[in-house]
Amino acid sequence: MGTNENQHLGTLGGLSQQNSFLPNGSSESRSEPRYMVTWRAAISLDGKTFHYGRAKDISLHGAALLNELNLKPGTRVSLKIHIPTLDRSTEPKTLTIGGKVVYTVYDADRMCFRIGVSFDEGFAEGPDRAYLEER
Repeated sequence: MGTNENQHLGTLGGLSQQNSFLPNGSSESRSEPRYMVTWRAAISLDGKTFHYGRAKDISLHGAALLNELNLKPGTRVSLKIHIPTLDRSTEPKTLTIGGKVVYTVYDADRMCFRIGVSFDEGFAEGPDRAYLEER
């Protein structure tokens, strides 16, 4: 996978609640539901160079992303997640969120890495939270 944001990881889609699997040895500690999505997403390690992929699922406190990067847990990242509109009368929104990598596993079905990212605490109280909750 390259850094082209229109790679073959699926098309944009809506939300559906998901009970996804965790990496081996992980325990579930979520306080809110996560939703299965196929939104465009980009990860940056330096805030300048972005590596494009897709968000696989999202909650108010984190997301799982599909990307070509194999990142170590604890790595600080910047994310840009493109949220499509529900109707054509509004513009799509791009959330810019800081976070920390919780896990990275290889997804053989999609031939890329699935990266679990925990959002920075400020996101849960910020204005983007309300936008995400509306979706």
